[in-house]
Amino acid sequence: MLFNSLIFLYLFLPLTLALVFIVPGRFKNSASLVASLVFYAWGGVSYTGVLAVSILLNYFSGRCIERSPSIKSRKAWFSAGLVLNLLLLIVFKYTHFVLENLNVLSGLFGWSPVVVNDFILPLGISFYTFKAISYLITVKRQETPAEKNLINFALYLSMFPQVMAGPIDRYKTLAGQIHQRTVNLEQFASGIRRFSLGLFKKVVIASPMAYVADAIFKVPFSQLSLPLTWLGAICFTLQIYYDFSGYTDMAIGLGRMLGFTFTENFNFPYISRSIGEFWKRWHITLSTWLRDYLFLPLAYSGSRKLSKNMYFRIKTDQILYIYASLITFLVCGIWHGAAWNFVIWGLIQGVLISFERTRPWKWLNTHSRPLTHLYFLFFVILSMVFFRAGSLPDALRYISVMIGLKSQPMIWNKMLEFMNLEFIVVGILAVLGSTPFFLYLLRFLNQKIKKDNALLARLSFQGYQLSSILLVFVFLTISSIYLISKTHTPFIYFRF
Repeated sequence: MLFNSLIFLYLFLPLTLALVFIVPGRFKNSASLVASLVFYAWGGVSYTGVLAVSILLNYFSGRCIERSPSIKSRKAWFSAGLVLNLLLLIVFKYTHFVLENLNVLSGLFGWSPVVVNDFILPLGISFYTFKAISYLITVKRQETPAEKNLINFALYLSMFPQVMAGPIDRYKTLAGQIHQRTVNLEQFASGIRRFSLGLFKKVVIASPMAYVADAIFKVPFSQLSLPLTWLGAICFTLQIYYDFSGYTDMAIGLGRMLGFTFTENFNFPYISRSIGEFWKRWHITLSTWLRDYLFLPLAYSGSRKLSKNMYFRIKTDQILYIYASLITFLVCGIWHGAAWNFVIWGLIQGVLISFERTRPWKWLNTHSRPLTHLYFLFFVILSMVFFRAGSLPDALRYISVMIGLKSQPMIWNKMLEFMNLEFIVVGILAVLGSTPFFLYLLRFLNQKIKKDNALLARLSFQGYQLSSILLVFVFLTISSIYLISKTHTPFIYFRF
């Protein structure tokens, strides 16, 4: 079941909200859990078995870690839970990729290939596995007590707004809300507004961008020209932002309707001036997870003990930073997908972030803000090709056309196929919406009204309330029309 489906909007969601609000307080978590499991099982009952195993595994692992009488036994139980979580993820997500590459190597020696039926990738397994690992880490570090109520823990790991694609909220963020929460009218209304905005972003902006990107990436390489490839890559770059941020907006909105406050996951990432800044704005819950649980331990654990000499300590820190960046983003790439495309994409991120620690970059960053922004846009759009292309060879061939190595003469008729009024309007809206333009516009109008006329300022508050209701109605109406008239597409991050 998708957030952007009519059955979710007009059947599942109203029934779930009614159920959660009708049942007594002590049964709200049970009602939310039942709704979450129904939502998850809608995509395939077999997926639910894997989710159930993960819930039980981590629930009992957390209890065992907390009950351990010594630090050594706590570490042992944590290690066992960590290995089992990673094993579950590896078996279902990476078995085919590993065997495929082993078979290539075995073919060089004349050995028979190993044939294993493909595993069905359980929806959201990468997301709820990272949530589970963060839970075990917090219990091991004694930052929070282990959850003793199985229903509460199952809700944390499987709540339907988050289970498919995050945000990857940590247990200590949601524990208090799971145990006790209330929903007031203002919070519920803000949830509806946020959900309708996310639905609009997905259906009205991401889907048209996806249509153009898909069409261009299907064009035979012999017919691709440099402008056409850049149009396709830019459209996909906008598509993936509005697709994923739209999903996140819907998840946050649904959480507010149910009484939860989820972590923000995006902060206008395309206004960044470096790859490092981009990862502070894009998929924030993933980047902070990788920073806290992988990068920082790799980069700083024991680095101060390696040398008492300040010069060598600085050099050591620089080497460890580069090493930690490459490993962290290699893991980030592999987390996103079991393919060489994602491995290369992750390494590109690590290399660029390492470059941004050098003196040439620091000089450039100080003296030329526009140039650094162009640098960022060039590499982020180029790297998105590895996300979109079907294979590594396809990605490399596409990029070779983008940088002018194998470009064909421009065929304007093919370019003009996409330049209809809908694409132009949506494209302008997409570019402006990826910046704080509309926020600045609202702030400017609000300040102007307050400054010019006190009576108008008082009326403007009522007007804001009325206009926000009207805007929600417009967003939902337009989105519903799109859903009825066009085939809706699944969210990109569901595949991860």
